[in-house]
Amino acid sequence: MKSVFVLLFIVLSVLINFTTAVNIPINGKSLEIKNKFEEFISKDIKSANGGSHCAACTIVLSLVDQYSGIHNKSIEDSLDELCSFFPDEAGSLCTWLVNTYGEQIISYFDQYQNADDVCHAMNICTSPTCRLFTSAPSKFYNPDHVHQEYNKEDPKVGGSPWAWIQELIKVFSSEHLPIQDFDGDHHSLEATFRGYNWRGKDCNDFDKSSYPGTIEGTSDASVDKNCNGIFGVNNQSQSYEELFCSNSGAMGVIVSGDSAGAHFSIPPQWMTARDINSTTYKGMIDILETEVDWPMRSCYTGWDSTAPNVDSMYLRMRERNLCNHRDYQNLGVNGASSSSTKTIIQTINRNQNTDKPVLLFLELIGNDVCSGHHDYDSMTTVEEFGENILNILNYLETTLPKGSHVVFVGLADGRVLWDSLWNRTHPIGCTYEEVYDFLNCIQVSPCWGWMNPNETVRDYTSNRAAQLSLVYNQLIKNYTFNNFDMIYYDFPFATINQMWIAQGGQTYDLIEPIDGFHPNQIANYLMAGVFFNQLTQDKPEWLGEINQYNTQIQSIFGNQGGYV
Repeated sequence: MKSVFVLLFIVLSVLINFTTAVNIPINGKSLEIKNKFEEFISKDIKSANGGSHCAACTIVLSLVDQYSGIHNKSIEDSLDELCSFFPDEAGSLCTWLVNTYGEQIISYFDQYQNADDVCHAMNICTSPTCRLFTSAPSKFYNPDHVHQEYNKEDPKVGGSPWAWIQELIKVFSSEHLPIQDFDGDHHSLEATFRGYNWRGKDCNDFDKSSYPGTIEGTSDASVDKNCNGIFGVNNQSQSYEELFCSNSGAMGVIVSGDSAGAHFSIPPQWMTARDINSTTYKGMIDILETEVDWPMRSCYTGWDSTAPNVDSMYLRMRERNLCNHRDYQNLGVNGASSSSTKTIIQTINRNQNTDKPVLLFLELIGNDVCSGHHDYDSMTTVEEFGENILNILNYLETTLPKGSHVVFVGLADGRVLWDSLWNRTHPIGCTYEEVYDFLNCIQVSPCWGWMNPNETVRDYTSNRAAQLSLVYNQLIKNYTFNNFDMIYYDFPFATINQMWIAQGGQTYDLIEPIDGFHPNQIANYLMAGVFFNQLTQDKPEWLGEINQYNTQIQSIFGNQGGYV
């Protein structure tokens, strides 16, 4: 029973593509997909007091309860109707789950009238103290349910309430590389599962030497080897690539970072009962297959012109030089810290001898001080952080082409989260303070230190974050590298917040409403401009000259093959 709600809300839509498929070759391996998913579903990611399963149960059944009230329907009818909103195959699975477990859910709602009590009655939530809707009177009591306090010696902490995303992706790949990549160059013809949503689209997935960012050299001019959409010869038999790009200072953009760099965002309509309808969950499969991240709309590697408020360093660099088309890589990973990035950074695709230099952003804004642990000892120390970053830099020295540049982005001051959100209403229907307290109580908070009512704890967390950020300038002062130079910038949320407020906005307008933790799309749009303006002022030579042939490139090649 404990996995029912994880299935229903989290992996439901992904299962439709794979529950009947077996022996599908992925990266040269034959994976039995159904068995892999069964392994994921049975995997216990439970923490103290019900952990992630308690969170999933309470959230899902709260939505069912609210949807029932809004539309004046019974719980039974609401469950059936909600199932109909999923894609066909997923709707069938949802219906099976409701048929199997719905009677018990309906019975408990008749007895207790609220999702907190129902999830406790089903023994999914096991602490009488941990409740999402604290204003709703509790009618359920089980003497066997005892609250588990945080135990430093034996912590039962989940990484975050979204830990299931990382577990889901590990079913297919723990290497943060495209699943469909026949030539192994880390670029793909598919969008999701670390494909071109994350890295520029491959133009030949059967040629390892053909990918965005490589230098075409003396190869056949009629073939687009670097995927920038520029190929062929003019009427004088000159190669367009050679004519337009060879001396243009073309440069790729890479970000290696965490969920903020990857632009983690749960669509608000997924968890807002009044907005749920037959269109709400369309596109859910692609979203889950992109890890609920939106790298194609991030401030570093965004390119998706179909969405509003998309700007990025990549788009700014492409605007200056159309030879930069498709030359982007987003290595952001949900939950990444300086320690895990030592491994993640090795997924960069760059050859020092054959590829163009890059402008690389190292963005780690919180996970070195954030976790569900209710103590300070789990935070990265200054010494550990310095060692981790130096390890990353030493690897970059072996892989980045000469003439590259590294921009360090400092850690955030996350006190802004509590200060701007605590008394506001979350889309689920309670206050953010209640959400934060609930996640801390079941020990799955993404950041106990900042999503915390205790001002002393919040201050300590921000002080540690500031100490870690100082490490970057110490490294710039004490180390030099042959293939790249370095600069440090503060995480620009305070800057864009000041700009936004001056325009009449509010701070909470810039924060993701569901998780109450990440910069949202507007914030990403504004941060791209701040980073670009800072570099224009401080390091204009890093951006390269505006390509004098841009107009001719656009005239001949149009959108250069686009992105999809």
